[in-house]
Amino acid sequence: MVLVAPGPLDWTTALCRAPLLPLAAAVAAVLLTDGPESSRLPAPDPERPATVEVEVPVLGAAAWERAEHGWVARVRVRAIEQSGREVADPGRVWLRLGGDRAPPAESRLCVRGYFSRRPAYRNLHVSRPGEWGFNVKSRRLMVAVGNAPGRGLRLLAAMRQWLLRPVDEAEGPGALLARALVFGDARQVPPEWRTGLRRAGLSHLLAVSGLHVGLLLAGFWWLFAALSGRLAWVGAVFVLLLYGCLVGPRPSFLRAAVMALLVILSFALERPPQALNSLCAALILILALDPEAVGDLGFRLSFLATAGILVLAPRLLNWWRAGPETRPPKPVTVALAATVAAQLSTLPITAVEIGLVTPMSPVLNLAFVPLTALTLGFSLVWVVVAALASVPVVTVVAEPGARVLGAALDLLSLPFALLAELPPGAWLALPVSVDPRAALALAIWLGVLVSGLRRAVWGLALVLVCTPALPEHEPVLAMLDVGQGEAVLLRNGDRGPVVLVDGGGFRRGNFAEAALLQTLAAEGVHRIQLAVLSHGDSDHCQGLVDLSRYLRIERLWAAPVEIRDGCGRALADRLRGRVRLVERGSVGRVGAWNLDVLHPAPRRTDGGNSASLVVRGCVDGSCVLLTGDLDIAGEQELLDRTRREGASVGSDVLKVGHHGSKTSTGLALLAAVEPRLGLVSAGRRNPYSHPSPEVVARMERRGIRVLRTDLHGRIEVRFRRDGSGGRRPVLRVAVWPRRREG
Repeated sequence: MVLVAPGPLDWTTALCRAPLLPLAAAVAAVLLTDGPESSRLPAPDPERPATVEVEVPVLGAAAWERAEHGWVARVRVRAIEQSGREVADPGRVWLRLGGDRAPPAESRLCVRGYFSRRPAYRNLHVSRPGEWGFNVKSRRLMVAVGNAPGRGLRLLAAMRQWLLRPVDEAEGPGALLARALVFGDARQVPPEWRTGLRRAGLSHLLAVSGLHVGLLLAGFWWLFAALSGRLAWVGAVFVLLLYGCLVGPRPSFLRAAVMALLVILSFALERPPQALNSLCAALILILALDPEAVGDLGFRLSFLATAGILVLAPRLLNWWRAGPETRPPKPVTVALAATVAAQLSTLPITAVEIGLVTPMSPVLNLAFVPLTALTLGFSLVWVVVAALASVPVVTVVAEPGARVLGAALDLLSLPFALLAELPPGAWLALPVSVDPRAALALAIWLGVLVSGLRRAVWGLALVLVCTPALPEHEPVLAMLDVGQGEAVLLRNGDRGPVVLVDGGGFRRGNFAEAALLQTLAAEGVHRIQLAVLSHGDSDHCQGLVDLSRYLRIERLWAAPVEIRDGCGRALADRLRGRVRLVERGSVGRVGAWNLDVLHPAPRRTDGGNSASLVVRGCVDGSCVLLTGDLDIAGEQELLDRTRREGASVGSDVLKVGHHGSKTSTGLALLAAVEPRLGLVSAGRRNPYSHPSPEVVARMERRGIRVLRTDLHGRIEVRFRRDGSGGRRPVLRVAVWPRRREG
């Protein structure tokens, strides 16, 4: 026997044994506390032009892509000049360039234009503002200030375009899914698919992460198993770096790639790999190179999910294990423990940032993770074969193979399409509104959970209720802050049935996720008994379409003219069988609210603002008049018909038509309604200058108090009887943030 004395502790052994978790947590905590979002400098002013120097990625999904009205790229701001004052650095922004001509290939540009950003919506739940954008009208306002990309980068970019070309030219859903899975670009995946994945808690499947890296490396080692050890490690690193050039520096990919590189290094140096230390080392390295990454939601979710799988999943397996300790757990149990651990570890962030709890996610992951791995494998092979089909030498062989693989991808994409067809419900996705302090308590509980089950049960008492109950008993009208849109909520006291009149909306994007879900959860609303569509424009309608995928809408009221096409038709198709076509004379009751439709007239065939649905809601002797986008011509038609029939439009509260446009809310309407309160829904700094100063002055001269969402945020009107027992109610008004006014 030969005894060999151990040598000195080298750096690789130290890396494997060093407790990096506290250091990584400290680095992340410092950056979160003193990161870009906490800067005390003023934000860029959207009203003033700015000159900025930006760095444009040459590779990856963040590089230049065609958009609806030009080109868009995800860039990093390096310098800002705006009216000679210092402003906060927004970090990464979406650079938007108008025109059809392709942008320059340079990686550093000096551009002149305007910053833009969607403001936060100020409701009981205050949403985060949107991402920064920088809008450049013409290429003439763009100058290259750096050297053109080197030959190597140009070659890699050309290779990426060569691989992407057959994907872009292909028809069928499989090609869209392959673009997302292989290249990390999910922008062309149908919106309903992305919504279905989010509802099921499966959005991570479209993120290039550990699944992609693991499958890629496994395929490489399977194909080149005959290579010697060191050569195999070098080849694996080369393949990993090459794939990184295709997808770009996405946070989830960087985390998986750095961890994989550290594991490969450990094997190459014959050292035992430590997954948790590799994760912490990846966190420290990425934040050292890019401190702004700590503010990226995908970055935080990727690291937390991986940490949960490494730390929490083994403990869950110990609790669930049945039988002798020596018996290995079943593969299904291991997979379920991993998905539950990932969901629990990310819950404090997803509950606050996304506002969804997905109870079925662990079970659905068991089916969709293997399916996604299979689809990714087919996609990788199809992309290469389809690209080779353009090479004349191998076209005869590659083209039939590409067609067969494309058909297989179309079949594999069917389950992803079926997710979008699942009916909404709390069993699938439960919207929540979580205070950050409650999320902190939840994170503490999860920490206690890792340390032991008994203490975790006691720690559960720290978790606050996610959706606070509203201790109210009187009927309430809440005009929600939805920007340059409209959404009015009629409540029937604590947890009673609700009516939602319009739902705001974007022309592009998911407005329910951006604003409505967490807002309604904060109001205690998880089901809509009646939705009313006043107008088919996207700023009234699209939010209802998006919302119908998450919450159950029992009934919809809409005028026949509003559901003929466009957004109104899409909403009616989603709620087929639950749509009631209403017109003047239609009535209904939801809880204490009596609803009368006053406009449009029966059998009206022309649309537009003058045909907006007008509903008068009355409760306990007080009424509100909801006028949609009704213009002065429609108002006159409404008043003439009302006078002929001897009816009344008198109301205590008037929802001012068309966001306070000067084409609405004429003197005749104000004289007939005689409101005490006028409510205006308009976005801050909206491009239409709504509400019109003329309309506001017109109402104030008549003694009507005007409240506006662009100034006051969410507006709440409570209907309460006076203390003498009289029939006339007392209106109690609350404006955001909970400032009470009589």
